[in-house]
Amino acid sequence: MTSTFKAAITERYVRTPTDYKIATLPVPAPPSDTQVEIAVHAVSLNPIDYKRAEGMIAIPLPEPFPLRLGYDVSGTVTKIGSAVTRFKVGQPVYGRVEQASVGTIAEIVVANESSLSPKPDNISHKEAASIPLAGLTALQVFEKAGLKEGQSVFVSAGCGGVGQLALPLAKHHFKAKDIITTVSTKKIDKAKALGATRVVDYTKEDVHKVLENTADVVFDTTGDSSSYMIAKPNAHAVSIALLASGDAIDGFRDDSIAIAKRLVGAVGWFVTRGFRAKGVSCEFLLMNPDGRALETVFNPLLTTGKIKPMIASVYPFTDDGVRKAFAELRDGHATGKIIIQVRDD
Repeated sequence: MTSTFKAAITERYVRTPTDYKIATLPVPAPPSDTQVEIAVHAVSLNPIDYKRAEGMIAIPLPEPFPLRLGYDVSGTVTKIGSAVTRFKVGQPVYGRVEQASVGTIAEIVVANESSLSPKPDNISHKEAASIPLAGLTALQVFEKAGLKEGQSVFVSAGCGGVGQLALPLAKHHFKAKDIITTVSTKKIDKAKALGATRVVDYTKEDVHKVLENTADVVFDTTGDSSSYMIAKPNAHAVSIALLASGDAIDGFRDDSIAIAKRLVGAVGWFVTRGFRAKGVSCEFLLMNPDGRALETVFNPLLTTGKIKPMIASVYPFTDDGVRKAFAELRDGHATGKIIIQVRDD
C-alpha cells in the first residue's frame, strides 16, 4: 500500500497559475464513519479555485499551506466509513466536496457521504465532474428566489459555467415560461439550445434597456449592480457575485470577522441600492454541497438528456496541464467547463 499520493497545490497566495504544481503528499487519513474515499477520475474547475489560491477569501476562511485545489470531483469509491449507507466500494460517484475536504485535483480525496451522488451510467466521469458546483449553485439560487412554474427568469451569461446549467434547469425542473439571457453573438444559438426563450446579444444591444421590467426572478452571475433594471417591481434577485449583506460570510466563520462583516455589509448596501429603490429583494448565495439534490434533481435530467454537460477543454494531471487549465479558466471565455483528467474513465 502506497503511503503518498499526488495533488495539485500552491505553497503561497499567487496571482497567476504559474506557481501551481503537482506535489507528493502523505495519503489522507482513512474515512471516518460518514466519509468515503474516492479514486479521482476527473475534476472540473470553478472561479473559487483560483480565488482561494490568490487569497481572495483568506479573511473569512483562513487556511494553512499548502493549499490543495479543487472542489468538484467524479471518481470511484475505494473505501467507506462504517456508517455509510448510500455507497459501496467500486461505485462511481460525483459531487462538490465540503470545505474540509477541498483538494479534489488529486489522485485521492476523502469526502462526506452527504456531499456525493451516484454517477449516472450514461455520462462519463469528465461530464459528471462538470456538474456539481455550478449545478447546485443554479438550483439553490432558483430555490432562494422562489422561482415558480410559469414565471419569467433572467440569467446573466447564459453560456458561462453556471449559466449553461441554469438555463435547462429553469426550463425542465422549475418550468419557467420565459427564460432570458445574455451572450455574445457567436453563442446565441447555443443559448437557445440550452433553453433560453429570449437571447440578447450584449455586444450589440443595451441589455438593461431592452430587458427593462421583464423578469420575475433575476439571477446575477457576473456582479452586475444594474441588473435591477431587468427585474419587475417587487421581483426577486439573487447574486453569486454581489455581496448584498455582511451575513453572506456567516457561512465561513463567525468569530473575529466583525470588521470584515461590517465592511462587506456597507459595500453590499451601496451596490444594491438600485434593487431596494425598485422594491426588488436582492440576496447573495453561498452554495452548499448537497449530494441528495444531485441525485434527485440532476441525475434524472442527465439520464434523460434534458441537461447535457458542456465541456470546453480537458487537460492532463500534470504541472503544465494544471497551469494551462487554470490559465484558460482565468481568461473567462470558455464555453462550458474546464476539466482536469486524473484517471481514464
